[in-house]
Amino acid sequence: MRAPLSSDTSAAAGAVQFAAWRAMSPAEKLAQVQALTTAVLWLEREGLRRRYPSLGPNELHRAAVVRRLGPELAARVHRSAHREP
Repeated sequence: MRAPLSSDTSAAAGAVQFAAWRAMSPAEKLAQVQALTTAVLWLEREGLRRRYPSLGPNELHRAAVVRRLGPELAARVHRSAHREP
């Protein structure tokens, strides 16, 4: 028996969803993952834009990176991105 997808998903609905996923080709699954990732990143950016309306595009990007990686790793990534080759 599979664990339920979520607390508000019935076992029957979960079975239908799993069957649909099994029927998808790898390319279709990848397309679904890409679409969901794009949606999540947009939602994150929109949430930051609403929370901090005065930030410009570069500042929003940095805020998103800090939110995802944490301040310490984001600072390390930022420094390494600006090093001379």
